[in-house]
Amino acid sequence: MKNFESLTRRGKLLRYRRTLAQALERYPLKVNSLRFVSFESKPVYRVDADLGCFAAKFHDPKEHVLSQMVGQMQFLDHVSRRSELCIETPLANSDGEFVTEIATNWMPGPAHLALCSWVPGNQLEHSISARSYRYLGKCSALLHQVSRSFRPPSGFRILTNDRVFYWDKETILSQRASRLLPKRRQNLYKKGAQCAQQAIESLWSSTKPIVIHNDLHPCNVKVHRDKLSLYDFEDITWGFPEQDIGTAMYYVRFRNDYPELLGAFKEGYEEVLPWPLESGQQLDQLVIARLLMFANYVVNFDLNPMKHLPQFDVKLKRLFGA
Repeated sequence: MKNFESLTRRGKLLRYRRTLAQALERYPLKVNSLRFVSFESKPVYRVDADLGCFAAKFHDPKEHVLSQMVGQMQFLDHVSRRSELCIETPLANSDGEFVTEIATNWMPGPAHLALCSWVPGNQLEHSISARSYRYLGKCSALLHQVSRSFRPPSGFRILTNDRVFYWDKETILSQRASRLLPKRRQNLYKKGAQCAQQAIESLWSSTKPIVIHNDLHPCNVKVHRDKLSLYDFEDITWGFPEQDIGTAMYYVRFRNDYPELLGAFKEGYEEVLPWPLESGQQLDQLVIARLLMFANYVVNFDLNPMKHLPQFDVKLKRLFGA
Protein backbone atom coordinates (compact mmCIF):
# COMPACT_ATOMS: atom_id res chain seq x y z
CA MET A 1 0.00 0.00 0.00
CA LYS A 2 1.33 3.44 -0.96
CA ASN A 3 2.47 5.87 1.69
CA PHE A 4 -0.32 8.40 2.33
CA GLU A 5 1.87 11.46 1.77
CA SER A 6 3.01 10.14 -1.62
CA LEU A 7 -0.56 9.98 -2.93
CA THR A 8 -2.10 12.50 -5.30
CA ARG A 9 -4.85 14.79 -4.05
CA ARG A 10 -7.41 12.43 -5.58
CA GLY A 11 -5.76 9.45 -3.93
CA LYS A 12 -5.85 11.09 -0.51
CA LEU A 13 -9.51 12.01 -0.93
CA LEU A 14 -10.38 8.41 -1.82
CA ARG A 15 -8.70 7.29 1.40
CA TYR A 16 -10.64 9.89 3.39
CA ARG A 17 -13.88 8.76 1.78
CA ARG A 18 -13.23 5.15 2.77
CA THR A 19 -12.41 6.29 6.30
CA LEU A 20 -15.60 8.36 6.42
CA ALA A 21 -17.72 5.40 5.30
CA GLN A 22 -16.23 3.33 8.12
CA ALA A 23 -16.81 6.09 10.69
CA LEU A 24 -20.44 6.56 9.68
CA GLU A 25 -21.19 3.00 10.82
CA ARG A 26 -20.85 4.38 14.35
CA TYR A 27 -23.62 6.97 13.92
CA PRO A 28 -27.39 6.42 14.23
CA LEU A 29 -27.89 7.26 10.56
CA LYS A 30 -29.07 5.60 7.39
CA VAL A 31 -26.73 7.16 4.83
CA ASN A 32 -28.12 7.86 1.36
CA SER A 33 -25.14 9.56 -0.27
CA LEU A 34 -21.71 11.10 0.30
CA ARG A 35 -20.40 14.10 -1.62
CA PHE A 36 -16.98 15.73 -1.47
CA VAL A 37 -17.17 19.45 -0.63
CA SER A 38 -13.77 20.92 0.15
CA PHE A 39 -10.12 20.13 0.86
CA GLU A 40 -8.94 23.69 1.59
CA SER A 41 -8.09 23.60 5.30
CA LYS A 42 -9.42 20.10 6.01
CA PRO A 43 -11.38 17.40 4.16
CA VAL A 44 -15.12 18.10 4.27
CA TYR A 45 -17.88 15.89 2.86
CA ARG A 46 -21.65 16.31 2.71
CA VAL A 47 -23.59 13.37 4.13
CA ASP A 48 -27.23 13.00 3.09
CA ALA A 49 -29.05 10.68 5.47
CA ASP A 50 -32.46 9.81 6.84
CA LEU A 51 -32.07 12.34 9.67
CA GLY A 52 -31.05 15.18 7.37
CA CYS A 53 -27.90 16.60 5.81
CA PHE A 54 -24.59 16.83 7.65
CA ALA A 55 -21.10 18.20 7.13
CA ALA A 56 -18.47 15.57 7.92
CA LYS A 57 -15.22 17.28 8.93
CA PHE A 58 -11.87 15.65 9.57
CA HIS A 59 -9.44 17.04 12.11
CA ASP A 60 -6.24 18.52 10.66
CA PRO A 61 -3.39 18.12 13.18
CA LYS A 62 -1.29 20.65 11.26
CA GLU A 63 -3.84 23.36 12.08
CA HIS A 64 -5.00 22.51 15.62
CA VAL A 65 -4.47 20.00 18.38
CA LEU A 66 -7.27 17.47 18.81
CA SER A 67 -8.54 19.07 22.03
CA GLN A 68 -9.45 22.17 20.00
CA MET A 69 -11.83 20.10 17.86
CA VAL A 70 -13.38 18.45 20.92
CA GLY A 71 -13.83 21.84 22.58
CA GLN A 72 -15.42 23.23 19.44
CA MET A 73 -18.07 20.50 19.46
CA GLN A 74 -18.76 20.92 23.18
CA PHE A 75 -19.28 24.64 22.72
CA LEU A 76 -21.48 24.17 19.64
CA ASP A 77 -23.65 21.73 21.56
CA HIS A 78 -24.15 24.34 24.29
CA VAL A 79 -24.99 27.12 21.82
CA SER A 80 -27.42 24.96 19.84
CA ARG A 81 -29.33 24.03 23.01
CA ARG A 82 -29.33 27.44 24.69
CA SER A 83 -29.92 30.04 21.97
CA GLU A 84 -32.03 30.95 18.96
CA LEU A 85 -28.98 31.23 16.72
CA CYS A 86 -28.82 29.36 13.44
CA ILE A 87 -25.55 27.43 13.66
CA GLU A 88 -24.07 24.10 12.71
CA THR A 89 -25.18 21.61 15.36
CA PRO A 90 -22.97 18.64 16.29
CA LEU A 91 -24.29 15.09 16.11
CA ALA A 92 -23.01 12.59 18.66
CA ASN A 93 -22.10 9.06 17.59
CA SER A 94 -23.72 5.97 19.05
CA ASP A 95 -21.38 6.17 22.06
CA GLY A 96 -22.49 9.74 22.81
CA GLU A 97 -19.20 11.25 21.60
CA PHE A 98 -18.95 14.29 19.31
CA VAL A 99 -15.57 13.27 17.86
CA THR A 100 -15.11 9.80 16.39
CA GLU A 101 -11.68 8.19 16.14
CA ILE A 102 -11.07 5.77 13.27
CA ALA A 103 -8.00 3.56 13.01
CA THR A 104 -7.41 2.16 9.51
CA ASN A 105 -4.58 0.64 7.52
CA TRP A 106 -4.92 3.21 4.75
CA MET A 107 -4.36 6.33 6.88
CA PRO A 108 -1.02 7.37 8.43
CA GLY A 109 -2.53 7.43 11.93
CA PRO A 110 -5.87 7.57 13.70
CA ALA A 111 -8.32 9.87 11.90
CA HIS A 112 -10.77 12.02 13.84
CA LEU A 113 -14.14 13.04 12.49
CA ALA A 114 -17.05 15.22 13.60
CA LEU A 115 -20.53 15.53 12.08
CA CYS A 116 -22.50 18.78 12.19
CA SER A 117 -25.81 19.72 10.65
CA TRP A 118 -25.43 21.07 7.14
CA VAL A 119 -25.71 24.87 6.95
CA PRO A 120 -27.68 25.83 3.81
CA GLY A 121 -27.39 29.01 1.78
CA ASN A 122 -24.74 31.14 0.12
CA GLN A 123 -21.75 32.72 1.82
CA LEU A 124 -22.23 36.22 3.15
CA GLU A 125 -19.31 37.49 1.04
CA HIS A 126 -21.73 37.52 -1.91
CA SER A 127 -24.37 39.54 -0.01
CA ILE A 128 -22.49 42.17 1.98
CA SER A 129 -24.80 45.08 2.75
CA ALA A 130 -25.88 47.26 5.65
CA ARG A 131 -28.91 44.99 6.08
CA SER A 132 -26.90 41.77 6.28
CA TYR A 133 -24.33 43.34 8.61
CA ARG A 134 -27.01 44.58 10.95
CA TYR A 135 -28.20 41.00 11.32
CA LEU A 136 -24.60 39.79 11.67
CA GLY A 137 -24.19 42.23 14.54
CA LYS A 138 -27.26 40.78 16.21
CA CYS A 139 -26.00 37.23 15.68
CA SER A 140 -22.65 38.19 17.22
CA ALA A 141 -24.34 39.60 20.29
CA LEU A 142 -26.54 36.51 20.66
CA LEU A 143 -23.44 34.35 20.48
CA HIS A 144 -21.66 36.44 23.12
CA GLN A 145 -24.76 36.33 25.29
CA VAL A 146 -25.07 32.55 25.24
CA SER A 147 -21.33 32.14 25.68
CA ARG A 148 -21.60 33.82 29.08
CA SER A 149 -23.65 30.86 30.32
CA PHE A 150 -21.19 28.25 29.02
CA ARG A 151 -19.53 26.20 31.73
CA PRO A 152 -16.64 24.26 30.22
CA PRO A 153 -16.63 20.55 31.01
CA SER A 154 -13.63 18.81 32.51
CA GLY A 155 -10.78 18.60 30.02
CA PHE A 156 -12.03 21.50 27.89
CA ARG A 157 -8.97 22.86 26.05
CA ILE A 158 -8.98 25.63 23.45
CA LEU A 159 -6.59 28.41 22.49
CA THR A 160 -6.29 31.59 24.56
CA ASN A 161 -6.34 34.84 22.60
CA ASP A 162 -4.32 36.90 25.07
CA ARG A 163 -1.59 38.14 22.71
CA VAL A 164 -1.16 39.15 19.08
CA PHE A 165 0.62 35.96 18.01
CA TYR A 166 -1.46 33.50 20.01
CA TRP A 167 -1.89 30.94 17.22
CA ASP A 168 1.59 30.20 15.89
CA LYS A 169 5.21 31.14 16.51
CA GLU A 170 6.03 34.83 16.01
CA THR A 171 8.30 35.33 13.01
CA ILE A 172 7.66 38.69 11.38
CA LEU A 173 9.20 40.78 14.16
CA SER A 174 12.36 38.76 14.71
CA GLN A 175 13.26 36.71 11.63
CA ARG A 176 16.42 37.82 9.87
CA ALA A 177 15.39 37.86 6.22
CA SER A 178 16.38 41.18 4.66
CA ARG A 179 14.54 40.63 1.37
CA LEU A 180 11.28 39.39 2.88
CA LEU A 181 11.36 41.29 6.17
CA PRO A 182 13.54 44.39 5.77
CA LYS A 183 14.04 46.62 8.79
CA ARG A 184 11.47 49.20 7.68
CA ARG A 185 8.79 46.49 7.41
CA GLN A 186 9.68 44.96 10.74
CA ASN A 187 9.61 48.39 12.38
CA LEU A 188 6.13 48.95 10.97
CA TYR A 189 4.98 45.56 12.26
CA LYS A 190 6.58 46.16 15.68
CA LYS A 191 4.68 49.43 15.96
CA GLY A 192 1.47 47.62 15.07
CA ALA A 193 2.15 44.75 17.48
CA GLN A 194 2.80 47.14 20.34
CA CYS A 195 -0.41 49.02 19.62
CA ALA A 196 -2.51 45.85 19.32
CA GLN A 197 -0.98 44.17 22.36
CA GLN A 198 -1.79 47.22 24.46
CA ALA A 199 -5.47 46.88 23.55
CA ILE A 200 -5.47 43.13 24.21
CA GLU A 201 -3.79 43.48 27.61
CA SER A 202 -6.29 46.14 28.60
CA LEU A 203 -9.13 43.70 27.94
CA TRP A 204 -7.50 40.83 29.80
CA SER A 205 -6.84 42.99 32.86
CA SER A 206 -10.49 43.99 33.24
CA THR A 207 -13.01 41.12 33.16
CA LYS A 208 -13.20 37.37 32.64
CA PRO A 209 -12.99 36.06 29.07
CA ILE A 210 -15.67 34.06 27.29
CA VAL A 211 -15.51 31.65 24.36
CA ILE A 212 -15.62 33.64 21.10
CA HIS A 213 -16.00 32.48 17.50
CA ASN A 214 -12.78 34.32 16.57
CA ASP A 215 -13.22 33.89 12.82
CA LEU A 216 -16.43 35.73 11.92
CA HIS A 217 -15.62 36.55 8.34
CA PRO A 218 -18.06 36.57 5.41
CA CYS A 219 -17.04 33.08 4.29
CA ASN A 220 -18.02 31.61 7.67
CA VAL A 221 -21.55 33.01 7.54
CA LYS A 222 -24.29 31.85 5.19
CA VAL A 223 -27.43 33.62 4.01
CA HIS A 224 -30.55 31.52 3.51
CA ARG A 225 -34.10 32.83 3.22
CA ASP A 226 -33.11 36.18 4.74
CA LYS A 227 -31.50 34.51 7.74
CA LEU A 228 -27.84 34.25 8.67
CA SER A 229 -26.22 31.06 9.91
CA LEU A 230 -22.82 30.89 11.60
CA TYR A 231 -20.46 27.98 11.05
CA ASP A 232 -16.79 26.95 11.05
CA PHE A 233 -16.16 27.32 14.78
CA GLU A 234 -12.81 25.52 14.64
CA ASP A 235 -10.87 28.65 15.68
CA ILE A 236 -12.81 29.38 18.88
CA THR A 237 -10.68 30.87 21.66
CA TRP A 238 -10.96 32.31 25.10
CA GLY A 239 -11.28 36.02 24.46
CA PHE A 240 -13.58 39.02 24.58
CA PRO A 241 -16.47 40.30 22.45
CA GLU A 242 -14.29 43.26 21.42
CA GLN A 243 -11.80 40.85 19.85
CA ASP A 244 -14.55 38.96 18.03
CA ILE A 245 -15.86 42.24 16.60
CA GLY A 246 -12.34 43.30 15.62
CA THR A 247 -11.95 40.10 13.65
CA ALA A 248 -15.33 40.53 11.95
CA MET A 249 -14.56 44.12 11.00
CA TYR A 250 -11.11 43.34 9.61
CA TYR A 251 -12.70 41.83 6.50
CA VAL A 252 -14.61 45.00 5.62
CA ARG A 253 -12.37 47.63 7.25
CA PHE A 254 -10.83 48.75 3.96
CA ARG A 255 -14.03 48.92 1.92
CA ASN A 256 -15.46 52.31 0.95
CA ASP A 257 -18.74 51.48 2.69
CA TYR A 258 -17.05 50.46 5.95
CA PRO A 259 -18.63 53.26 8.05
CA GLU A 260 -22.08 52.19 6.92
CA LEU A 261 -21.38 48.48 7.56
CA LEU A 262 -19.90 49.17 10.99
CA GLY A 263 -22.87 51.37 11.92
CA ALA A 264 -25.30 48.67 10.86
CA PHE A 265 -23.37 45.98 12.72
CA LYS A 266 -23.41 48.11 15.88
CA GLU A 267 -27.16 48.71 15.59
CA GLY A 268 -27.80 44.99 15.32
CA TYR A 269 -25.50 44.22 18.22
CA GLU A 270 -27.24 46.76 20.45
CA GLU A 271 -30.58 45.04 19.88
CA VAL A 272 -29.24 42.37 22.23
CA LEU A 273 -26.31 43.74 24.26
CA PRO A 274 -24.60 47.08 24.94
CA TRP A 275 -21.82 47.90 22.46
CA PRO A 276 -18.60 46.78 24.21
CA LEU A 277 -16.02 48.87 22.36
CA GLU A 278 -14.87 52.17 23.83
CA SER A 279 -13.82 53.86 20.58
CA GLY A 280 -12.99 53.48 16.93
CA GLN A 281 -9.34 53.55 17.91
CA GLN A 282 -9.74 50.50 20.14
CA LEU A 283 -11.51 48.69 17.32
CA ASP A 284 -8.69 49.49 14.88
CA GLN A 285 -6.13 48.22 17.40
CA LEU A 286 -7.92 44.86 17.38
CA VAL A 287 -8.15 44.94 13.58
CA ILE A 288 -4.36 45.38 13.59
CA ALA A 289 -4.02 42.27 15.76
CA ARG A 290 -5.85 40.26 13.12
CA LEU A 291 -3.80 41.76 10.30
CA LEU A 292 -0.49 40.92 11.97
CA MET A 293 -1.62 37.38 12.76
CA PHE A 294 -2.28 36.87 9.05
CA ALA A 295 1.06 38.41 8.07
CA ASN A 296 2.79 36.03 10.46
CA TYR A 297 0.76 33.11 9.11
CA VAL A 298 1.72 33.67 5.46
CA VAL A 299 5.40 33.85 6.42
CA ASN A 300 5.35 30.74 8.61
CA PHE A 301 3.47 28.66 6.05
CA ASP A 302 5.17 30.24 3.02
CA LEU A 303 1.87 31.31 1.44
CA ASN A 304 3.30 33.64 -1.19
CA PRO A 305 4.55 36.20 1.37
CA MET A 306 6.29 38.33 -1.28
CA LYS A 307 2.84 39.06 -2.71
CA HIS A 308 0.86 39.42 0.52
CA LEU A 309 3.21 41.30 2.85
CA PRO A 310 3.20 44.54 0.78
CA GLN A 311 -0.61 44.44 0.93
CA PHE A 312 -0.51 44.13 4.70
CA ASP A 313 1.92 47.08 4.79
CA VAL A 314 -0.50 49.30 2.91
CA LYS A 315 -3.41 48.38 5.17
CA LEU A 316 -1.41 48.90 8.33
CA LYS A 317 -0.24 52.33 7.19
CA ARG A 318 -3.87 53.26 6.50
CA LEU A 319 -4.82 52.24 10.02
CA PHE A 320 -2.03 54.46 11.34
CA GLY A 321 -3.26 57.30 9.16
CA ALA A 322 -0.08 57.43 7.13
